[in-house]
Amino acid sequence: MVIIRGKRSVRTLFAGLALCMSAPAFSAIQMWNWDPSSDSFSSSNWGNTLSMSEGGVGLTVSGWSDTEDLGGDDEVQNAKLIWANSSSLGVQNRDEGTSSPDHSIDSVTSDPDGEFDMVLLEFDTAVALEGIDLSWARGAGNNKTDISILAYDGTGSSSLAGNTWADIFSGNGGNYDSVGNYSGVGLSYYAVNPGDVMSTKWLIGVYNPVFGSGGDYGDDGFKLDLVKTSTSEDPPSETPVPGSLPMILLGLVLLRKKFSARSAAV
Repeated sequence: MVIIRGKRSVRTLFAGLALCMSAPAFSAIQMWNWDPSSDSFSSSNWGNTLSMSEGGVGLTVSGWSDTEDLGGDDEVQNAKLIWANSSSLGVQNRDEGTSSPDHSIDSVTSDPDGEFDMVLLEFDTAVALEGIDLSWARGAGNNKTDISILAYDGTGSSSLAGNTWADIFSGNGGNYDSVGNYSGVGLSYYAVNPGDVMSTKWLIGVYNPVFGSGGDYGDDGFKLDLVKTSTSEDPPSETPVPGSLPMILLGLVLLRKKFSARSAAV
């Protein structure tokens, strides 16, 4: 039995019912596994891409590295996506061959500018990057590596080509924010992005000190086996109301009128 002791209680009950009838937002999960038997690159040339979809979300992957070999910091150029460890993604930049570890997403210790490889994940809707899984890693211990992750902030140009990695970083006026530098990432699933940042474009690569502290650069490399993302789903614009609720609401309206009339008579 519900006991109503005044107008405040009536208002409280109305508010509670409204909360019960509202549908909360929820998240849908996408697991991006690379499989050469069903996924294929657009070509075998520099700047090739991998396009796929999962759970109604579209994704295009491309490879990038700073390999212009300028006197100062190298400019970022498109690279070549390749299969590494059978079903993992690697990047071959313009100064590399295909032997190990060149076919991984790596940095080059022999180059004074580092030549930092990254993959760009472009989604057709904003997603939160939840975690990654590697099939091979080096640089931060046995089967471990250091990784940098950035998200496009949605303002200005998202272009990478012709810039340096420092140019695109938000800390220098660019439009990609650091979502974290992660040290000692191993070969099991690794959760990232604790702040649940959402973006349509994500960069994942070996640790680069221009994106802040958090790793030991110059000898890192990894092969990307899996990426987990999530999308926020809005509740339906009109939530169906169970048949009994209209009767309850009608009764509450009559009770409220009764209390209002009693208060006016006092």
